[in-house]
Amino acid sequence: MGQSSEVDIKVLYGFIIHPRVKMSVLTFTGGNPIKKIMRRCTLRLTDAELVGVTDDNRPIPPDAEVSLPHDTEVRFRCVEPGLYKFVGNDTSLCDDGTWTSDLPYCVATTMHRNFSLQAPPTILYHVVSGDAGLAENGSIVVFPGTIINIDCLFQRQLGSPQWEWTPTQRQYPSAWAIPAEEKNWKFRLSIYYAKDYDSGTYTCITPHDISNEVNIIVKDVHCPAIKSVDHNRVMAVEGNKMHSKARFACMEGFELVGPEEITCQASGQWSDDAPRCEVLKCPPLVSESKHLIMSTRNRTYGTRVVFSCPTGFKLAGAPYLNCLKTANWSDSTPTCNPITCQPPVTPLNGRVIDSGRYLAGDFVQYTCNAGHVIVGESVAICTDHGVWSQPPPKCKAACEFPGEPSNGQVIPTKFHYDIGEVVMVGCHPGFRILGFQRLQCTSSSHWSSPLPHCRPYLVQS
Repeated sequence: MGQSSEVDIKVLYGFIIHPRVKMSVLTFTGGNPIKKIMRRCTLRLTDAELVGVTDDNRPIPPDAEVSLPHDTEVRFRCVEPGLYKFVGNDTSLCDDGTWTSDLPYCVATTMHRNFSLQAPPTILYHVVSGDAGLAENGSIVVFPGTIINIDCLFQRQLGSPQWEWTPTQRQYPSAWAIPAEEKNWKFRLSIYYAKDYDSGTYTCITPHDISNEVNIIVKDVHCPAIKSVDHNRVMAVEGNKMHSKARFACMEGFELVGPEEITCQASGQWSDDAPRCEVLKCPPLVSESKHLIMSTRNRTYGTRVVFSCPTGFKLAGAPYLNCLKTANWSDSTPTCNPITCQPPVTPLNGRVIDSGRYLAGDFVQYTCNAGHVIVGESVAICTDHGVWSQPPPKCKAACEFPGEPSNGQVIPTKFHYDIGEVVMVGCHPGFRILGFQRLQCTSSSHWSSPLPHCRPYLVQS
């Protein structure tokens, strides 16, 4: 027996990884299994003509390094089957960090290399009647009953290629093409009214023993019926045979999410999922004004949003917006601007008392200089219409009430007197006036004479 040794292995969360551990499952003495972590594989497609697709139909991006999990299988083919010769294995499996086969490659054929004798021959196909298309794996899928020509491109003056095929049910005619523009470089094999047993590999071999091949699958390809579960979607379907198209549109007020058109492919699957119709929505309304009031937050097609402003503000812009079928609003969002009045007019011989701002609801007060009285309203308010509630008053020159003498009276009695107006001063019975009985308001807003006095009569004993 060989020499043995004990090693400590750290285990984290039931998994173990180490390059020297050569087993898929370890077991604790307690019987709990420990799984080995399987390493990922990296892949880079440097050949521009090589196409790679994972087993879950994800394409490998060209010239970009990708990391794929253990047990992923990648299928390979050339971008244009027949125009390039595929060399290598068409599949490779990721096995614990290593691919099971080397990366294949694509070789340019005669059409790309000026008909070089060292180049594999180009193979082209042409459908005379019926239908055919390329499958994901590069095979030519031919609809039953189709007449198809397969051309091997080679210079006739250098000899004739030969065709070989794997189907064994019948022989296929092959010869140089008949049309004058094709007869010197297209060596043609024809399949008439293709049947299932015509499926197989067709190989063209040049006189220099260089070959290229294409794979043909005769198959009645139909894609699954498209379910019409969306009542807001309208579709026009040509059928579900290979190359049939389905076109989609939505009812008014709905928008299409997905492709407008899909095609039935040679794989028997539609080129994309059928789209769906979603309620058309306009973008959220954004306002620069925090005072703007909206009647609704709904923004689906056909919605009308009505705008208003609080007291003291006025709407600037459209009073309402409609959500159109273009998914746009009918106009720009309005704003609420504060309502203001023009600065008040200061009356002649007067002044204005205010706060320095003239917003709706603000008020101003008018006063007159000494010797003048106000004619009109002394207070005005800025209204919601942006105008003052009262016109500015006037300050008129006047005399104030002169007062009454003790034991006398003034006629007439008023707060103010117009320029030129006269008052009469009289005394109560038993009193006599000392001074001018008649006073007149002068243009200087002063009385013509001082207020007289009332003195009692002297009683002689």
